[in-house]
Amino acid sequence: MGASSARQWVKHFKNGNTSIQDQPRSGRPPTTSTEPNKKRVDEIIKEDRRVTLDAVTTKLGIGHNAVQEMTGSLGFRKICARWVPRLLTEDHKVQRKSITSEMLRRYRDSPDLTSSEYHLFGFVKNQMRGQHYETKDALQTAVRQCLRAAGTEFFRKGIFKLPERWQKCVQRNGDYVEK
Repeated sequence: MGASSARQWVKHFKNGNTSIQDQPRSGRPPTTSTEPNKKRVDEIIKEDRRVTLDAVTTKLGIGHNAVQEMTGSLGFRKICARWVPRLLTEDHKVQRKSITSEMLRRYRDSPDLTSSEYHLFGFVKNQMRGQHYETKDALQTAVRQCLRAAGTEFFRKGIFKLPERWQKCVQRNGDYVEK
């Protein structure tokens, strides 16, 4: 405890206050993370898995941090512009594992473990972070330039990491393979 905090407590007790509990006070409630708001966030995300945090905050009229806190407590996280349950159910894991195993056997390619999901989108997201574009065409042009600048070695590395990622998915019984 710092010296100033100690002085405040000494003053508090010298004034005859013996309670160490916070006193109730008026004002804004400490949080908007109420059960009805959480339920509504859950409904909005389940309606459209690609909905943005900004869209949810606008629909509910509550702050960005509160919505972000609620999505975390509901077990959601954003992956490649899509909300997914943070913890996969056993059914999801079995389905991912069987799909991945089958695809490994048949095609050596898995639709949910593609290079673009873990390699390409993350790179583009990091390169373009904080930039805003007026039109869809301007955004598309910027993405194309970003991908051209990445170079062939970048794409080669991403493609050669695929079999390792597929094997990790099978070893983890279908659980997410993040890094």
